[in-house]
Amino acid sequence: MEHEPVVETTQKPKRSKKHLIFAGILIVMGFLFLSAGSSFAYYNQSTDSEGYVYSNSYHVNTTTYAFTAYMNQFQGGIWRVFGAENIAQIKYIVRNLNPAKELFIGYATTAQSEPYRQSFQCEIPTYWRWHTEPYYAEIDITTTVIEGTGAPAVLPQTQSFWRTTAQSTDTAVMTYLPLQEQHIWFIMNSDGSPNITADIQIAFKSPILTMLPLIFLPIGIILLVAGVFLLIKKKKQPIKTE
Repeated sequence: MEHEPVVETTQKPKRSKKHLIFAGILIVMGFLFLSAGSSFAYYNQSTDSEGYVYSNSYHVNTTTYAFTAYMNQFQGGIWRVFGAENIAQIKYIVRNLNPAKELFIGYATTAQSEPYRQSFQCEIPTYWRWHTEPYYAEIDITTTVIEGTGAPAVLPQTQSFWRTTAQSTDTAVMTYLPLQEQHIWFIMNSDGSPNITADIQIAFKSPILTMLPLIFLPIGIILLVAGVFLLIKKKKQPIKTE
């Protein structure tokens, strides 16, 4: 008896259940990354070219020798694992409204600068709140009080305790992130004279948020393409027929 030759035929391509599940997971993750990246990109449009968002302005008009404000340390929460400088940068802006005088602004720890502050007359908020979060910054000063007497014995720029300073007859700007302890923000005339008129403001940015769209969007596209490719790809299984 003669046997017919064995002929290999190709079964209609099919997809396994695991294959479909894995493709679906990739597609879902791709959409999630794309959505997150698009959201960050959208909210980043509300910042300036450097990524900063600005608070409201507070008008300072004091007859004393300085306007000072205590500022507690920045709280980064669980995000601090990425490094404080990566999640927050704060800019301090003082617009001088008396161009005849040069403004001096400085930032120092309370422990080091408090003796200097107490050595002359200055105005301080009795209660104030500064608040920053992604895409939002706020200054809230309700009332102020005048403390101390007399003029400063030495000019502010001669002090060595400053963490950062800036001077300008127009707009003085400095960047500093208060960490680990309380700090004081000083606003004075560079010549140590009284009568300060200015608008103060803070700006906040989170460098990591400006980077996330550049990371999430490409990852989302790659995952989505990979998922669609796996979904379309079919596994051919040859079978033997006699």
